[in-house]
Amino acid sequence: MARLKKPTGPMAARTVPNRRPLSSSEQIFRHIVEGLYLGRYVSGQRLIEADLTRAFETSRGTIREALRFLSAEGIVTLNLHRGAEIRRLTRAEARDMMALLEVLIGFAARSAAEHIDHASNTELLKTSLKQVASYEGKPDSFEAVRARNRFYRTLIDIGGNSALRQILVRYHVHLLRVQFRPYHLETEAERFSDYRKIAEAVLAGSGRDAETAARRHVRQISSVLETLPSEAFATPAK
Repeated sequence: MARLKKPTGPMAARTVPNRRPLSSSEQIFRHIVEGLYLGRYVSGQRLIEADLTRAFETSRGTIREALRFLSAEGIVTLNLHRGAEIRRLTRAEARDMMALLEVLIGFAARSAAEHIDHASNTELLKTSLKQVASYEGKPDSFEAVRARNRFYRTLIDIGGNSALRQILVRYHVHLLRVQFRPYHLETEAERFSDYRKIAEAVLAGSGRDAETAARRHVRQISSVLETLPSEAFATPAK
């Protein structure tokens, strides 16, 4: 089981620009989400209130509020007898998430292509592509995950669809990464040439080609998921 660590430095007092400072429960929420990327938490891990209270030096009420936030976002499940645990996806849930993600990322790429000539969008995308390509030799690192996330966010920002941005902010793909990390899913499925193909189509202003390249990229990851053994997934509730 991953050890709990109290956040220090910037994480301990994080704020959102132009907004109020985050409450203690919101900071704990963010720390746990960040911990999913860093490997501090694993799929199916129990989050015990007493341990969290000691780790964060706070009250049980604050911990419970943070757990409710995590539950509302679909990151943890709250069980009457077992308490909270990091959500573990069934094969059907993972398949459904990837099917929807394919549509959303495809739409993001198409929208970006249609708006690539606006303002400094071309340079934004080129910079984002350069950053993600710099991790081609170490695709499983936390920094590579962040670079990939920035690449997708750049597509969304260029496209300018606020509704899509709100949907994907709440779409916790890292649950997939956490659960399937032992199977080296990222290493096997990620093809950095995919990012180049998506970017090239967007930079060319071809919405159709951009959407096709983006959807193909997500389908490739989905195909790897389908090859994983049953023990990689949660057992469906009866």
